[in-house]
Amino acid sequence: MNTNRLAVLGGGFLAFLLAAGALLLYLFGTQTYTVDGRVAGIEDGGRTLVVEHEEISGYMPPMIMPFSVADSNMTASLEAGDAIQFRLAVADDSASIIALRELPDTAVARNPARTTTPMQPTGESETQMLQRGDRVPTDLTLTNQAGEAVQLGDYRGQALVLTFIYTRCPLPTYCPLMSKRFATLQPQLREQYGPDAQLLSISFDPGYDTPTVLRDYAAKYTDRLDTWTFATGDSTQVQRATDLFGVYTQQEDSDEITHNLTTALIGPEGRVRRLWRGNDWAPEDVRQAVARVMDSS
Repeated sequence: MNTNRLAVLGGGFLAFLLAAGALLLYLFGTQTYTVDGRVAGIEDGGRTLVVEHEEISGYMPPMIMPFSVADSNMTASLEAGDAIQFRLAVADDSASIIALRELPDTAVARNPARTTTPMQPTGESETQMLQRGDRVPTDLTLTNQAGEAVQLGDYRGQALVLTFIYTRCPLPTYCPLMSKRFATLQPQLREQYGPDAQLLSISFDPGYDTPTVLRDYAAKYTDRLDTWTFATGDSTQVQRATDLFGVYTQQEDSDEITHNLTTALIGPEGRVRRLWRGNDWAPEDVRQAVARVMDSS
């Protein structure tokens, strides 16, 4: 058999393996996307790649986002600004880069209007970011899923766990994951502490996340809104909330918002007792932290 025929057979076999792999991912509920972009940063020892990516057709517009990497060896030779193409696998509760290759610099257009930093504060603010032990302002006023005013001061005497979301968030490891973890946490806290332990999900997309939208979103995760509130507010109050808890958002000409993640535990006395940055926490971590706070009250 000549070498040309071997090459054809080899290429066909490789295509078959790739197709079979894609079929298996599909059957197990995972969608895959081929994405071009530029490296904006490398974090967590190479396990997280921040990418300024082009449009992901059918999934996400161009933006700067951090993605988990299945194998940190894939990022070992990369530097900020490198042009890359990667394969993104998205499941119900995960999104990670499973394959990656470098591209010629000319293969990916540079966008001078966009920074290479994934998140920046949305503007100058005089609000001081809260630290552990700080007292939370009682007059921060939001609007819940029923259209009613809610103030952080309303939670005095209760343990409050709050996080930040927006309902259109497409990344399963961001807002949907926060809501799923709260859905796991809620019955555990309710069983132990009843109404003395509360959850609060704050949307930083007030233009879209109206009380009606939040109510519909809440129904996907819980049928008990007595211990879990979904809230937003006017832009001034939402900005104040994100500034207080160190949540940075960046919205471009699309429905998508680039953002980081913060979850906080506020004690019954109204002070910040714990802060979790990012998504590297589990419901049990928070449950135990709430238990320590409640036992010491």
